[in-house]
Amino acid sequence: MVESRRSFLKRSGVAAAVATTLAGCSGGGGGGGGGGGSGGGTPAGEQRTISGDRGEVHFLSAENSSAFKQYYQKWAERFSEETGYGVRLEFVGVGSSQSARISRLLQAGDPPELTTTAPEKGGGLALQGVLADLSDQATWMEELYGYDFNDDFLFSLQGNQYVVPIWVNMTMDWYRVSSWEEEAGMTPNEPTWDEYLEGVQAVDGAGDRRGTTVPAGQTLMATEYYIDHMFQNGGQIFARDGDTVEVVMDQGESRELTKEVLEYIGQLNEYSIDGSGYDYGPQIESYWSEQSNTVKYFGARPLQQAVANNEAVAEDTGLMHPPSKAEQTHQAFSEGWVMFDAADNKEGAREFIQFMSRPEPLYDLLHIAPLHNLPPFPAAVDDEEFLDNEFIDTWVRPNDNIRIEDVVKMVETAKTLVGETDPNNALASPVFSESTFGNMLFNYLHGDMSIDEAIDQAGDRSREVMANFEQ
Repeated sequence: MVESRRSFLKRSGVAAAVATTLAGCSGGGGGGGGGGGSGGGTPAGEQRTISGDRGEVHFLSAENSSAFKQYYQKWAERFSEETGYGVRLEFVGVGSSQSARISRLLQAGDPPELTTTAPEKGGGLALQGVLADLSDQATWMEELYGYDFNDDFLFSLQGNQYVVPIWVNMTMDWYRVSSWEEEAGMTPNEPTWDEYLEGVQAVDGAGDRRGTTVPAGQTLMATEYYIDHMFQNGGQIFARDGDTVEVVMDQGESRELTKEVLEYIGQLNEYSIDGSGYDYGPQIESYWSEQSNTVKYFGARPLQQAVANNEAVAEDTGLMHPPSKAEQTHQAFSEGWVMFDAADNKEGAREFIQFMSRPEPLYDLLHIAPLHNLPPFPAAVDDEEFLDNEFIDTWVRPNDNIRIEDVVKMVETAKTLVGETDPNNALASPVFSESTFGNMLFNYLHGDMSIDEAIDQAGDRSREVMANFEQ
């Protein structure tokens, strides 16, 4: 069985594809777009083993901060005590470190039972045929909580569910309340694009800060910035024709909508600090270090790092629903369990998923980065069990400009790149990881390309990436 699986992996090029699929996963390193801990990570490759007499569940985690290590150690020990299974925890770096380790284990015919990743990445793995079906675990979790997942947080292929969500990171637009009150005459809640642009223009220069931060470059932050605006403009980046996924952001009506997005981002850029080359870390820092009065990010990191680095900023921070034009929606990421089909102990892995998805361990996980990592069910965001947290009690509940009901709506109205087509689009993963669309922003805002040249280059490059992935 192992030998035949290994031969299949080598023949089909799956191991090489995994590195592409998992690149850029959400995680803690550098203030990334997803979960992350509170820093203090140790070198990748550390392993901790809890012994058991019913076989071992190998869990590979890309979250290697001290907070996440303590969390997984605590709950793995409790799982082992309750079930008799052993657990081997292996901590690697997010992105390429996780990808490389999984690739090596697949080539050796010895993949871990479990890892966590986003549907964009898990979908690519499912497309390559290396994942096991987790439909029963997803259904079990919905029945346990009595809520339905936002379908965009899942990944299904040919009737099988391959990702069981555990948290979601939302697009969130953060702003300096005093600057907006004094200069724009408002505290924005659900602004339109035009209202937001007027506000950014009004607060530009207030407190010696620029109006906003527009990232542009071959980075995931800039890529997400374009996707977020494209969704709000009612545009499509990918479309499906039967079994074929096509890039459409540079075609027909979607091309016109992409042009509108770039033109609008260009207007915002007039009131922005120079965000060329910005990825997650600089985007967050531009807010708490008081370079800009408004920032878009994919979660609550700007608030969390303001609390850690500049409490005066945190006390003066508000949250608005991402500005909208044609559609009140925005981009989101979720993180979820995936299980490798060639792993030895899938029965134990399924039990581990269900154990870790119970309310006590799940909310304990979400509280590592509260308000940044949100429950994958929209209705669960205002559960008292989730809201029972010191950070939320101190920095969210007393703030009239950060409303939990708005966050619930954000989870309800969110879209993901992988969920843009039905069935899901696994080929979104390699294109996203290439940061093609962030590079498009750079070429238009800071390079020497016209708007049409930048769009053409992004569309052509996306098709090249997809073609290389499929070969």
